[in-house]
Amino acid sequence: MKRSTRIALLAPALVTSVAVLIGCGSPRDDEPAEPAAPPPTAADQVPDRFTVSIMPQAATYEIPRDLGTVRNLDYYSELTNAQKRRLSEVGFVVVPDEAEQMFMLYEDYAESDAAANFITVDSLLQAYHVFFDFSLRTVEQEHLIGLAQQMTGLLMDAAQAQLPEAPEGPVREAALRNVAFFAVADKLLDPTAEVPGDVSETVDQELALIEAHAMRAESPVMGTTIHYTQFNPRGHYTRSDELGRYFRAMMWYGLVGFNLESDDQEINRRQTRQALLITKTLDEDEQVRSAWERLYEPVEFFVGGADDLSYADYLPVAQEVLGSTLPLEELGSDAKIDGFIARARETLPAPEIAPYLFEADAQGNFVGEPKSQGRQMRLMGQRFIPDSWALQQLVSPLVGTPGPETARDVPMGLDVAAALGSARARQILTEQYDQDRYANYEAQLDKVTQRFEQTDEATWRSNLYWGWLFSLRPLLEPKGEGYPTFMQNDSWLDKELGTTLSSWAELRHDTILYAKQSGAEMGAGEPATPKGYVEPYPEVFARLAWLAWRSRRGLEERGILPERLGAAYDRLEDILLFLKSCAEKELTNEPLSAQEYERIQYFGGELERLTLSVVEGGEGVGNWFSIENETDRNMAAIADVHSFWDQVLEVGVGPAYRIYVVVPHPDGDLQIARGGCFSYYEFHWPASDRLTDEKWQALLASGEVPAQPEWTGSYIVPGGEPHTP
Repeated sequence: MKRSTRIALLAPALVTSVAVLIGCGSPRDDEPAEPAAPPPTAADQVPDRFTVSIMPQAATYEIPRDLGTVRNLDYYSELTNAQKRRLSEVGFVVVPDEAEQMFMLYEDYAESDAAANFITVDSLLQAYHVFFDFSLRTVEQEHLIGLAQQMTGLLMDAAQAQLPEAPEGPVREAALRNVAFFAVADKLLDPTAEVPGDVSETVDQELALIEAHAMRAESPVMGTTIHYTQFNPRGHYTRSDELGRYFRAMMWYGLVGFNLESDDQEINRRQTRQALLITKTLDEDEQVRSAWERLYEPVEFFVGGADDLSYADYLPVAQEVLGSTLPLEELGSDAKIDGFIARARETLPAPEIAPYLFEADAQGNFVGEPKSQGRQMRLMGQRFIPDSWALQQLVSPLVGTPGPETARDVPMGLDVAAALGSARARQILTEQYDQDRYANYEAQLDKVTQRFEQTDEATWRSNLYWGWLFSLRPLLEPKGEGYPTFMQNDSWLDKELGTTLSSWAELRHDTILYAKQSGAEMGAGEPATPKGYVEPYPEVFARLAWLAWRSRRGLEERGILPERLGAAYDRLEDILLFLKSCAEKELTNEPLSAQEYERIQYFGGELERLTLSVVEGGEGVGNWFSIENETDRNMAAIADVHSFWDQVLEVGVGPAYRIYVVVPHPDGDLQIARGGCFSYYEFHWPASDRLTDEKWQALLASGEVPAQPEWTGSYIVPGGEPHTP
């Protein structure tokens, strides 16, 4: 079996994982599933419709200081004088609003031709987030929850069957601990599950810690420290009890590791015996192995391969040291176990996202040397994601020096934008936030940026997570000659930083269970003839269209495409290719047709119907406010992306804001077009209260939210009344 534990940066080629047909069955089903053909790889040829080969040559234009010659200025009476000044200075302005969804800002269908729409990249990134999140949620509900139950039941049976066969002593102890390990997951998935009597007390203690999810504590089952705040369901996993139980069980499998490199060799031996007993089961029992593969691989398609070691990594080393069948009697020998540990340390890769552990005195000064997480086997390890790798490279001890004022314990969202290639993000980090005051910060940022820049396109297209980040990169490039006037200034670059980081926050929100975290530790109205404008980023629209196509294709190949989403993905691809074509025409001075202008004008209704078909499950289901789950009606979402001490870094999006842009009118003069864009938030928050979407939306409604990042002030100008239809 070939399997990729992670896709490394700079990988010259991709390893193809074996995919098998998803089929849940019962938790004790004895019939193994038939394997399906491997899905297409990211190395497949990208169809021509998803490529861009134009040379931008849009003419620049001078914006009058008083906006006096802008043809439809009077139509936008809601603009304050300060907002008009910003429009005249840089060609656009963003104004806070309270819209719960982006499409709501495109539903003011006036008869006047003054009401021109500005179709933003933000609105389509928001749409893809909805597709991604609901696709993953549906796959989990229809397939993965059942598979997790099946795999857990089979592994529980196997662990109990090993008990009477295991020699007395350390092997029997390891087998018993595995019974407890799987009993915890079994109970998390099904509260009515029975726990074997000989481990019931230990399992109850573990479950109590998971239920409390309060800071770090020693695990009764594992004997090592676990950060229990991670077990608080968040993201879309708060939408049902079933999803919440799945979250906790998969967090157990993804977070809890069997150590090879702790400071305590006895712990290494004990947990290695546990890991080898699990490896033996997965090697010998095709049914168990099939269940593991069918659970692992769809998540790999969405997010990527695991950052930590799996049983498939352990197996060849174990066979080399212990023998091809991993005989139980060999597992009782400390010498053999030590030999395996030594050989595994020599030959198996260390995790790339490895949080450092620090010890500090009462004054906050570091004591001793920081230690990173070493090699571990995890049953269903959390996945390697490039942004977490970058953040890990940009905090202590790799950046800064020991001490409460000189150690960089927490990164910033701008670090991710800088890693993706934004020179403007780097400028803000060093000039506005003085991050270069930390030792090695700029050197580490150079390292991270270089590795991202040298990563080949096949890797960027290797799974949906990487593809989403790939879609954001063109937003970060400075725009000069050949682009409209409003794009040629630092304020526009700042606005696109806000777009990029908002979309990244949604990506982290959608994948919060699987992504490995860094740490230091349409409406009514008569047709009108306005001439709207599409934000001219054909590369972004092209990459998002490819991502929609790849999502549909990949899910279909795996037999897990939710029935209602096939046609929806096709419509999303069609919209994105339409916007790509419009953007290319704008940049090459080719006029848009009357039909194209009409579609731009009624974009809000098209986007609403498409989004509603995903959330509610089909066309003709009512309107947005008929959605039963109030949280799903609101685009505001939050995710914790980095843990440090007793706090986390939260990143999120709030309501949709309005954006006004001075753009060319086809008659030769200038006009203002209006659209929707993201609002981005970033702040520190107690780890013991990692925010859910429900809590975040309540905070926004109360007005008791941290201020938005200072750098967003270059393009956001508050004032006036919300203009939500």
